[in-house]
Amino acid sequence: MSLIKKYIICENHIERGSLFYMRKVYLLFGIIGTVFPYYFLVEFLNKNGFDLGLLVDLLFANSISTFFAVDFFISCFVFIIFMFNESRKYNIKEKWICLLTLFTVGLSLALPLFLFFRESYIKKEVLLNSNERT
Repeated sequence: MSLIKKYIICENHIERGSLFYMRKVYLLFGIIGTVFPYYFLVEFLNKNGFDLGLLVDLLFANSISTFFAVDFFISCFVFIIFMFNESRKYNIKEKWICLLTLFTVGLSLALPLFLFFRESYIKKEVLLNSNERT
């Protein structure tokens, strides 16, 4: 067996190992990104009910909360552009799930979930490209 083939076999093994590791990491961050923010939302809802006006008032109550809100909205916009660009590039079909979670849960779930889905498409492309070289 040539040195190149051994390297590719080794590379494929490493790629498969890191695939499972990173997918677990992204899934863990998605769970954390759902539980922690929702804890505070549920706390707000228990105290104030579903008062959307109050929620928006508190969101923009002072300059520091406005800073975080604007930063979040810009990050969401950038994520949408990134998600659709990467989805086109790797033909990722699950982008709609991520878009739905962005608007129902938030960026803290949508981003790690998209990265979770994207990881397998990238690894699949890497493996296909490495098999074409051999």
